[in-house]
Amino acid sequence: MIGFFIKKAFYDGWDNLLALMSVNIAMLAVGFGGFFLAGFASPILPLSIAIAVAAVLAEGVLITACSVTMARVAAYKPFSFKEYGNAVKSTWLHGALFAALLAAGAFVVGIAIPYYLSHGGPFGVACAMLLFWVAVICALALQWFLPIRSQLEKGFAKSLKKSFIVFFDNPGFSIFMFFYSIVLLVLSLLVVMTLPSFAGISLAQNEAFRLRLYKYDWLEKHPELDGKFPRPRIPWDELIAEDYETVGNRSLKSFIFPWMD
Repeated sequence: MIGFFIKKAFYDGWDNLLALMSVNIAMLAVGFGGFFLAGFASPILPLSIAIAVAAVLAEGVLITACSVTMARVAAYKPFSFKEYGNAVKSTWLHGALFAALLAAGAFVVGIAIPYYLSHGGPFGVACAMLLFWVAVICALALQWFLPIRSQLEKGFAKSLKKSFIVFFDNPGFSIFMFFYSIVLLVLSLLVVMTLPSFAGISLAQNEAFRLRLYKYDWLEKHPELDGKFPRPRIPWDELIAEDYETVGNRSLKSFIFPWMD
């Protein structure tokens, strides 16, 4: 399944290169614009902080709307800037809340871990290590929030809850997706964060979650396996057979000169 996921994410990303780049440039413009405005307003500290907070919240809105449109792409639907605009209008509150949650979590971890380590001793180290692993688990779980919000659950709190459920049910795949996203982010540095960058990562997360839902659909059809340990082997070849046929295979020529096929 992982091999097919990588192939499908690459194909869909290639087919929507301009859309991904446009969305990434918009997010970069908001991020860098907010950063420079906040720096320019630094003599007025409250204004500078307000601009930085507004930029963080705006980024959350844009990435949440991006996830909604990338969920459509993962489901073989065309990317639409109109749909992206509609998604901004319909998800802005949850996007802002999610950005605020991530920013608050990063702030607490960034302050608390050095604080506990500075105190030294077994207690301080134990607290720092505990907080570190809590942060790791949250990072692994929250990568599923936007795909869940885009494809399955419209409630903010329920999406958060299901993010942790998905992580604890799929720890290995969640760790793989986390490092896969890091690899995409590192590759993005080579092209100044324009590709695949945030939109590409969002697409990959939605591709992964869409395929992972096949597992739960299959388990729902086999209630006798619910709670069984060890967990039954998921027949991925059977579950993704239709998608495999739809995606197909492409030659190098078809990537560069698709009109010649």
